[in-house]
Amino acid sequence: MRLFAAALAVAVLACAGPVLAACPERPACRGCGCKGGPGYRGPDGRCVGFRDLAKVCGPQPERRCTFENAPGTGANRDCALGKPMKNQDIN
Repeated sequence: MRLFAAALAVAVLACAGPVLAACPERPACRGCGCKGGPGYRGPDGRCVGFRDLAKVCGPQPERRCTFENAPGTGANRDCALGKPMKNQDIN
């Protein structure tokens, strides 16, 4: 009985892990923006996150950085910036 309870607890925790994660996982893709970021590659060749976008790329990001238009670009913006999700965003 204890073995069954332990196995059940492990199975429940394994399934609950992704649900409890703060930012949703996105399908695999290549390029900047794949993980829900803004989708810009900076002058140094690295992807730029939302927090550094204005600092690295400036107020008009397309002038100093390259927009890669990856699928899912910007999808995690609120999560990446630490903004609380609204009820309508959860569904």
